[in-house]
Amino acid sequence: MEETQQKEKDGEHHIFHPSFKAKMWLQTGIVAFGMYAFFVALTNFLDGSLVLLTWSKALGGAAAVCIAISFSLSGFCYYFDFLDTKLAYRKYFGLTGYWFALAYSISLLFVNPKRYFYGFFDNIFSADFILGITAMSIFTFMALISNAWAMKAMGPQNWRRGLRLGYFAWLLLAIRAYTIEKSLWMHWWQSLDSFPPPRMLLSLLVLAVILFRISIEISKFIKKHKHFINTPQPNAPGAPNASINKGID
Repeated sequence: MEETQQKEKDGEHHIFHPSFKAKMWLQTGIVAFGMYAFFVALTNFLDGSLVLLTWSKALGGAAAVCIAISFSLSGFCYYFDFLDTKLAYRKYFGLTGYWFALAYSISLLFVNPKRYFYGFFDNIFSADFILGITAMSIFTFMALISNAWAMKAMGPQNWRRGLRLGYFAWLLLAIRAYTIEKSLWMHWWQSLDSFPPPRMLLSLLVLAVILFRISIEISKFIKKHKHFINTPQPNAPGAPNASINKGID
């Protein structure tokens, strides 16, 4: 556990080092926009048309995958030491995913203005709006604190706790996707006669990443528990006698 925390600390200092920023942004951008192009092509193939909605859906897909990479990196680095050098990409994929998600949110104003623009205040208390706005508010908070100044001001522990709110925000978006496409998902499960709804696949990705994160916490707990059991306790069988130690001291 201490080794993992040290990795995170090293990664935090690394991602804020000016000499690495340009390289990190370039490499992250190439991967992210490559994914965006893939989702544009996939959506065009599935929908049979290249319209504004196509670009909007692709933004949502690219956002989900970028955030998945960001959230998964801690886990992969925890289980596989040879990936430690990739931990620094966590911030850059996370921010890129946020900007994609923000662009997707803005695109909804043009894709469906009747609901998201003209009817904004009429629908503001719907599950769609509440879940989406809450999630994006959390992601915005995370983006604002993803810098060295915020880490120093909040302290490393509170800073990490703030960033971990992202898992909750991401889960809210998966729930939002279910509320929007519930009937479509049910129809697909009953028929299994076509390509799975992309938003359903992305929601399953969300759940997989969250479960991956939970597995890390379980692993840390088990290691800590084993360490406690294997550490001799005072006056326990096999442990040095406390009174004898006092006499020696």
